[in-house]
Amino acid sequence: MNDDDIDLVRASLERVRRRASHVVRYFYAHLFTHHPHLRRLFPAAMDDQYERLFAALVHVVDNLDHPGLPAHLAQLGRDHRKFGIGDDDYAAVGESLFAAVRYHSMQSWDARTEAAWLRMYTTTAEAMTGGAHSSLARNEPSSWEATVVSHRLHGGHTAVVRAIPSARYPWRPGQYATIEHPELPGVWRPYSLAGRPGRDGVLEFHIGRVPQGLLSNVLCDNTEPGHILRLGAASGSALAPPPGTEAVTLIAAGSGWAPVKAVLDELLARRPTPRIRIDVVARGEADFYDGGSLAGLLRAHPCLSAYWWYEERAEGPTRAAERLHSNLRARREWTGEIVYLCGPVMFVQETTELLHECGLPAESLIRDPLPASVQQRGHVSHAEQFLDPRPVNWIDPDARTRPLDLPAPESRSESHPAPQPEEQPEPVPPDSGSWFAPHRTAGRV
Repeated sequence: MNDDDIDLVRASLERVRRRASHVVRYFYAHLFTHHPHLRRLFPAAMDDQYERLFAALVHVVDNLDHPGLPAHLAQLGRDHRKFGIGDDDYAAVGESLFAAVRYHSMQSWDARTEAAWLRMYTTTAEAMTGGAHSSLARNEPSSWEATVVSHRLHGGHTAVVRAIPSARYPWRPGQYATIEHPELPGVWRPYSLAGRPGRDGVLEFHIGRVPQGLLSNVLCDNTEPGHILRLGAASGSALAPPPGTEAVTLIAAGSGWAPVKAVLDELLARRPTPRIRIDVVARGEADFYDGGSLAGLLRAHPCLSAYWWYEERAEGPTRAAERLHSNLRARREWTGEIVYLCGPVMFVQETTELLHECGLPAESLIRDPLPASVQQRGHVSHAEQFLDPRPVNWIDPDARTRPLDLPAPESRSESHPAPQPEEQPEPVPPDSGSWFAPHRTAGRV
């Protein structure tokens, strides 16, 4: 594609961007009408799928001139193998995509625009099928089956699920896997992996309940040992700090503890072991759903420095994060230190901005991905807001270094150091819903 093609495609997409919901509904109606055999590849409930398609399209178009796009598309093609999509299906998808965008931009659609869209989509499809072919050539499964061996639900809001895959499952600390449950065929959601790869062959996932969620609630309530889950290939680039890092601060909120736990496990296995500080945030003292694991790590590694941040009696729901932020502001020296951050969207946004204000270089922060739904979608008329009230929500697995513009809280107060290992009590099951939503949701479960 040349610059003119890119400009034409972007301008065309921008004209229909505010009508995203209508565009994707037209797309799927066209696709299933002309290619009904493809309906079986999609979940029965399509609401989330509508949002995901347009958001993924926006991501590709916004990055048409980015050098990393071909690799991203190749990985996307590899990941789509789990849906059973073949090479011929890409042509059907392209046909319906052009029909949907053309229908919603009739006055501006012309031969040049259509030719640019054709070149864009051809390039995209070739990169995705190439990724799928490379995965197949490496004898990589399209998906893995994993048998649940244990399930623990804490306080009704967070489940720790452990499962053994049927074949070797390659992954790295900080990555996640997409999961499909037998009760919800076609519904896939990403969940971070905890633990250390290859230690015992068991995969561990931390799943936070989401109000009116689909898969998260099934994994919390209707999952037990013996159930077989399907897993997509591991993805994600928010990996552990590079070898040789002298000091690391790990910050986890809610179920963001899962990838932090995996990264911590890798750091502790290094020689020499870096200086490590851990900050874990939850709604209340009883909401540290995996407190036993952290207590064990503190006993085994006295060099660790850990702080727990939680809401005290009569405090507001954000005071724990505000106290953590005050503590971070008081730290003046970040030279040579890497911060690994994972948690709910707003917490990650605020903490990222605060860390940069405190002098932490952008390249010294490894953070959880942020969904594009936190971005503004521009002016929306009253009629459009009524007809299409929700913003586009989507998952952007590789957007791990996007700059942010939201301010951090200003309150300051005291911190809560973690109990010393010998004083560490047994974890108390939390008795209320967590303040934090699961760390990679963006309305997707």
